[in-house]
Amino acid sequence: MADRLICVGSYTPDSGGSGAGLTVFREDADSGALTLLAELDLPGASWLAWHPRLPVGYAVNELEKGGVTAFSLAQDGTPRVLGRVDSGGSAPCHLVVTPDGRHVVVAHYGSGSAAVFAVDEEGRLQERTDLAVLSGSGPHRERQEAPHAHMVVLDASGSLVTVVDLGTDTLWSFSLTPDGRLVDRTAAMLPAGCGPRQLVRDGAGRAYLVAELTGELIALREPAPGAFEVVASVPASGRPEENAGAQLTLGADGRFGYVSNRGPDTVTVFALPPEAAGRDAAPEVAGEYVLDAAWPRHFALDGGRLYAAGQFDDVLVTLDLDPATGLPTERARQSVASPAFVTVVPER
Repeated sequence: MADRLICVGSYTPDSGGSGAGLTVFREDADSGALTLLAELDLPGASWLAWHPRLPVGYAVNELEKGGVTAFSLAQDGTPRVLGRVDSGGSAPCHLVVTPDGRHVVVAHYGSGSAAVFAVDEEGRLQERTDLAVLSGSGPHRERQEAPHAHMVVLDASGSLVTVVDLGTDTLWSFSLTPDGRLVDRTAAMLPAGCGPRQLVRDGAGRAYLVAELTGELIALREPAPGAFEVVASVPASGRPEENAGAQLTLGADGRFGYVSNRGPDTVTVFALPPEAAGRDAAPEVAGEYVLDAAWPRHFALDGGRLYAAGQFDDVLVTLDLDPATGLPTERARQSVASPAFVTVVPER
């Protein structure tokens, strides 16, 4: 494994944290130790995504008046702002770039909407091409009084956008047109009060969802694009603390799934059913690892390592994953203020 760049997005003073916004580190391949290279002022940079071809990233600005910032990243780790646009809603918390690099789709937690932006050939953000406003509520009075779009998920083609709505327990799906419009809306209802946060497809007609309000991993099948049906649900943590489930990621080979648990402050490893087991098979807990890092909001998997952002303890924890069992062991720790998101910079 060669040395590589790690980017951390953080909550800044104007978004309730104390971080810089974007922090760039170089990771020593052997020790896992991180060396600080640069910082960039990006307000409320709680989620980052990369352009599929260019050395360009995108960050939400999770503020009451939300924004999206495009930035470049040089090979030496030097970041530079390329431009910032009004996101069209409040508290944007997630975004994704289409596989062709022509659009960025943004989820607004605060205003319950999804926005689409055009991207030019240099990766710069252009005009907003659409804004889909959701409606409804859920049974949890404090958390589900209105729609709260927590994630936007693309299918493999990039032409189907699914919005994960914590506020209404709904997966809203839209067709994304070539000119950046969201059309043909459909709705898939989930168990009332579960509070869906993140959705991941496995590429074999199944999907998994982490429910923030009930602290569960929910297995789904998708018999038709955007049509989701619940197969099974499994507690994401076996510990007694109340669990606000956070990040969900599947391992590269599809054998394991990982969920971070805020409150228990753990990462749970799930053994995922093989394709031969059928679409109705449920995941099983393989182990639960105590991070000793409070409020693991996000983590990244890359090259046999897991990088967990302990938001309330101002720490980034690097873990090695056993290739046979999927279970982690700690390798290194790095102080970083109010980390919300971590990513390994892709090679370009």
